[in-house]
This record gives sequence, C-alpha cells and structure tokens, in this order.
Amino acid sequence: MEPLIAEQPLTIDELIGRGQELPSLPEIYLRVSQQLEDERVSVSEIGETVQNDPAITTRVLKMVNSAYYGLPNQVSSVAQAVSLLGRERLKHILIGSVLRGVFSSHDNPAFSMQEFWQHSIKTAIIARQLAHELPTIEESESMFTAGLLHDIGRLLLINRVPQQLLAAEEYMIRKRVDIVSAEIAEIGLTHTAVGETLMHHWGLPQVLIDCARLHHEVVHDGPHRRATHLIYFANQLSQYVPPLDDGETADILDGIENWDQGDLDLEQIASACQLADDMVFDVMESFGMVAMEIGED
Repeated sequence: MEPLIAEQPLTIDELIGRGQELPSLPEIYLRVSQQLEDERVSVSEIGETVQNDPAITTRVLKMVNSAYYGLPNQVSSVAQAVSLLGRERLKHILIGSVLRGVFSSHDNPAFSMQEFWQHSIKTAIIARQLAHELPTIEESESMFTAGLLHDIGRLLLINRVPQQLLAAEEYMIRKRVDIVSAEIAEIGLTHTAVGETLMHHWGLPQVLIDCARLHHEVVHDGPHRRATHLIYFANQLSQYVPPLDDGETADILDGIENWDQGDLDLEQIASACQLADDMVFDVMESFGMVAMEIGED
C-alpha cells in the first residue's frame, strides 16, 4: 500500500479510495473460520485445512502450547488443539496467528510494530482475564480478540497516511489532548472509525467492531456495553507496569473514569495486569510478533 499525502482532512472514503483496496484477512483464515462454524466439519478436516499453511500451523501450535493456556500435555496437531480447546477458542487463536501478514508493506522507524502489538496483546490478556471474573461477559475468548484488534485502525493509518498519524501523536503530546482529538485535528478522522470500517470489511462480529469503535469512550451503552466498557478499561490498564499493590492499583483507578462499572475488586485488577505483564512476550512470540517491524515480509 502506497502512503497517501493529504493536505486536507481525510474522510473514510478518501482513505480507502484512490485505487487502494482495504487489506483482507488471508484465505486460510476465512476457510478455517467457516469450518469452525460448521459442526458437520470434523476436527481432522479442520486440521488438514490449517496444515496447508505451515506458518499458520506453527503459530497456532505455539500459542496452544504456550504457558498462557497451560495445558498439561504437549499438543502436536491442530485437530488435537480443536478437541482440547474447542472451536471457539481456536477461532480466536487463529486471527492472532494470521494478523502478522496483513500489514507488512512499509518500514517507518518512527512507528514500532513491536510496541503496537505489545500494547494490543497486553490489552487482550487483561480483557480476557477480567472477563473470567465477570458473569455478565459470556465469552471471554472474544474479549481477547477484541483487545487484540481494538487499535487496528492505527495500522491502516500508518500505512496510508504515516506523516499525518505521526503528526497527530506529536500534537497529542504538545497540546496535552487525547489521541482521538489529535487525530481529528491532524488527519480529519480517527483510528477508531478506521478500525470500525476495516473490521466491517473483514466481516467480524459486531461486538468486536463496537469494541474497536468505542474503546476511547468513557460512557458505554447499547447491547454490547459490558464488552465495550471492558475493552475501554483494559486499554487504560495496559499502560501500567506491575507489580501493583492495593494502594498503587487504587491510585491508578482514580485516574480512570467509570472504571467501576464492571464490579471488579483491586486484587482481580492487579492480578490481570500482572498476568498480562508476565505473558505478553510469550503470546507475541507465539504469534510471530516479536522483533517484527512493518517492513518485514
């Protein structure tokens, strides 16, 4: 994707226009996702499909065998992974495994892809862990995916309008405003709106789209309000470095508006942050995201 040079504020249509299609998820993801949705497709058939792509197979098995899932025995095949973890979990592991190759065309030393994924995966781990503590969140695995994808619009912006995105980040620091306001000032649209458009293009579930669109909003409403609030909260928490005692956790929460909508206690929050700090590089390595920059194939 060639970067655009825009003197005037951009619209979504302009960003995805000019002969440039939106990036697509790999065919392997689409095929396996369809199979995972169809109970008539056997786990061995799913395994055979994934194994047509050795790189994806390796990443899926690395993730399944990582300390993050803590399975008692080594998993040696995708079919076995489906049997042990279930179709829903594998679906969420799969999207992390394919994301490495979706954005890989530009090398911009001012934008660290590794830092981007570190933040995204920390948010994902915190969200999944806290979802386990909340009976109002039905599917904790989907919260991992929501956290992983919440900032995905930034990757399209750094590919299409790198100068403007970096200018927005500088504006945020210089003017001491939030990133959404800075993006509107420098680009004319936000990474949240771009992420919403991209995820619609990918045909992802509405709950994931809403989490990407609303993760900077303080007040949450609508059918997915508990999930969108959780991603907002996890995104805020991912900025802090454990270990955190109760006093430090309480101080952090004082700076996060409406943090207490989820009925979580200090110990649960600190534990989720610690787990994310402990596991982030293992998960990144499983997905092939360690020491990865935009220019890599």
